[in-house]
Amino acid sequence: MPDQRRPSRRATDERPTARAVSHLAVLGLLAVTVAVGVRATAEGSTSTANQRAFPFGLIAVAQGADAPALEAETVHFELVPEPASPDLLPERGARAEVPEVTPLPTPVAPPPPPPPPAPKVVYVKPAPIVGTGQLKWPVPGGVITQYYSSYHKALDIAAPAGSKVIASDDGVVTWAGWKDNGGGLVIAIDHGNGIVTVYNHLGSLWVSAGATVAAGQGIAAVGCTGVCTGPHVHYEVIVGGAIVNPLRYL
Repeated sequence: MPDQRRPSRRATDERPTARAVSHLAVLGLLAVTVAVGVRATAEGSTSTANQRAFPFGLIAVAQGADAPALEAETVHFELVPEPASPDLLPERGARAEVPEVTPLPTPVAPPPPPPPPAPKVVYVKPAPIVGTGQLKWPVPGGVITQYYSSYHKALDIAAPAGSKVIASDDGVVTWAGWKDNGGGLVIAIDHGNGIVTVYNHLGSLWVSAGATVAAGQGIAAVGCTGVCTGPHVHYEVIVGGAIVNPLRYL
């Protein structure tokens, strides 16, 4: 009886190229499937999604048009996510590390500006009242008992004790008090323009130093204080610091 296996074996042996192509196709399809599965795993897909994408598995490719059909074989893949590294997992009960935050320094307010300097106060001496240069008679109703001379640089004007003595011109009182030079109670008035009048041997004083007086104002009473022989006023006129004859200005 002839061997029936011989023709089939010959037919198989005569197509080695077809079998190689079929094997390569199966391997290629397997590689594509694995690649798609890896990508699905990276994107968080589950194995169920992969099964829906490839429900048919792998089907063997025919070896040729006239080659006997190969039995189809279905291969299923299940993708298992790779577990995380134990070094990356936090220990149970351990608190997550919180980065230390360096606090910002507390802002410090700038120092207040220094107070402005106090205004400098400059004392200005008031200008003396300027007289007219025409002096009034110092003792109304009084008479001259002694004239101006080189040894008596004044006018002695006599009047009853208590008679009024007036300021010869506007001015400021620079002295009102006792003089130990024999003048007794004395008043001096600065009239400005370098003119000063002095009243000696007064019985009483009606003004004080620093007072401002007007021409004709009563400033004292006639008396006989200091070195004198009777009630009178020893009247001096000083111009530019020099004692002059009062009659030149009265």
